[in-house]
Amino acid sequence: MEGRYYVFKIVLNSQGTETRDLTPYDDINTAERKYHEAFNTIGGGPTFISCCVMDRYMNQLPGYNGYWKLEETPEA
Repeated sequence: MEGRYYVFKIVLNSQGTETRDLTPYDDINTAERKYHEAFNTIGGGPTFISCCVMDRYMNQLPGYNGYWKLEETPEA
């Protein structure tokens, strides 16, 4: 697959701040690596992470659409 690829990432932190990033890449290998790196901060502060990879027409690529949400543990 040739062309431009975009990694779209949304991160919510424990303070309620939302960060949104749309970053272009020239090859799928870099976009794939950046997709997986988006989830490297799990457990380090964010309460929600969503990320996907899109092609130059903004179609989401199958297998590259995921999210993680911090599950609240009930207090004893």
